[in-house]
Amino acid sequence: MAAQLRIGTCSWSDRSLVQSGWYPPGARSPAARLYHYSRYFDTVEVDSTFYAIPERTTVFRWAARTSPGFLFNVKAWGLFTWHSVKYESLPEWVRNEIPRPEAGRLDFQGLPKEARPLLWSRFTESLAPLRQMDRMGYLLFQLPPKAAFSSVMMRYLERVAEVTPPFRVAVEVRNRTWMEPGNRESFLDLLKGANMAYVAVDEPELPWTVGRDAPVTATWGGVVRFHGRNTEAWSRKDATVAERFRYLYSDAEMLSWEDSVRDGARRAERLFLMFNNCFRDYAVKNALRMKCLLGVVCSPGEGVQGELDFEGGSEDGEIK
Repeated sequence: MAAQLRIGTCSWSDRSLVQSGWYPPGARSPAARLYHYSRYFDTVEVDSTFYAIPERTTVFRWAARTSPGFLFNVKAWGLFTWHSVKYESLPEWVRNEIPRPEAGRLDFQGLPKEARPLLWSRFTESLAPLRQMDRMGYLLFQLPPKAAFSSVMMRYLERVAEVTPPFRVAVEVRNRTWMEPGNRESFLDLLKGANMAYVAVDEPELPWTVGRDAPVTATWGGVVRFHGRNTEAWSRKDATVAERFRYLYSDAEMLSWEDSVRDGARRAERLFLMFNNCFRDYAVKNALRMKCLLGVVCSPGEGVQGELDFEGGSEDGEIK
């Protein structure tokens, strides 16, 4: 099987990247930045959807501002993935039903039961332009570190499998209990049965993290997300988001994934390698370098250090 390889970053508009100087001076609007990004990459992950339901017109503009074939991977709203969200991010009709919590945040259990399916419908309908234009990659369900393996969480994933078709779903767990013997088999069997992708992660090796395992559980594809290896910052509870993701991968660290990528290429239709070390331009630098290391495309003067059997990419880095 010749898998299609997609390499990109987990944001194109975060403030740190904009301030880094990677975008040219003329790219000052959201449209110009997305256009510039799409000249170098053929996929991106949308992070803003984790914080609030996007407007359908905004989603349409994402697709309209990129070339045919460019894929958007959408992070599910935190309310659907066991996170709490800001009260103000709720639609007005929901806020009219429930008072503002003292902490200013709300989780799924704090919603009226009748509102839950309506919010899911609102969220999925907002993504309709991407589906209708065949511009949707995967829908990411990223669970919080507190979400350990349990019968309740397994039932939750079963419910995710029931309500998400026809989306291609990728699941990222962030608690080591999911990959412990016994739990691992049950978890991966559930994903395989529902054709949902296990998200492999590159992150610091800590007592609670899941490790760099990369099982392939979906025929449609696989996902690897690169969070950086800043062990010192990840070990501190008071570390800022910027400190946690302030990490620039070396060639050797990125090439350590070559065997897993080769294996995934034999077993799935499409592979996404997404860089989430979003500190200044670190993610775009590493994503561009990974394209070269895996033989997809190199900038003039860069050497290709591997030749994998992948589809996609072009000599000048433009979207095919």
